[in-house]
Amino acid sequence: MPRGQLPQTRAAGAFLKRSSACFLVVALALTLTACATLRDAPRLSYRCPNDLRFEARLYQDMAILEGLRGHAVLARRTGEDSAATASVYADETVRASFGLGVDGRLALLNYTSIPEPVYCERVLAPGENTSVQAAEREGPKPPPPPPDPNAPVQTNIQTGQGPIDGG
Repeated sequence: MPRGQLPQTRAAGAFLKRSSACFLVVALALTLTACATLRDAPRLSYRCPNDLRFEARLYQDMAILEGLRGHAVLARRTGEDSAATASVYADETVRASFGLGVDGRLALLNYTSIPEPVYCERVLAPGENTSVQAAEREGPKPPPPPPDPNAPVQTNIQTGQGPIDGG
């Protein structure tokens, strides 16, 4: 092999190694981003009277409402006396019905502490679909509670009388 060819071969190998590493990093980031966006429910923006706004994410079993005054996690209600096209979610403080109105852009909020219902209208982004549907998956679950540090631990260590050699 001629002397000038060795540095060129090493440079080409190093370039290939760097470019393949960069490609893998970019491909991994794109894959993780795509998985995260495909799995999550879309954020639906609503505008209510008195300039109140909130966002809702609807799932098969729950709805997550996020606004300026905090957030609420509502369980899905089925078989109630609501419109056939409405998705109804509720907890102790509020009952929310989504997909109401002629074009399905209204949401009805019935608070237990407020005597009259609150109607909110969905704010559509340009080109966004007006239909309101729950995501085809269950909502996010809270992490399990941490283990009790004072709980007894099961081990294979024996105490007391018995053979030491395991036999």
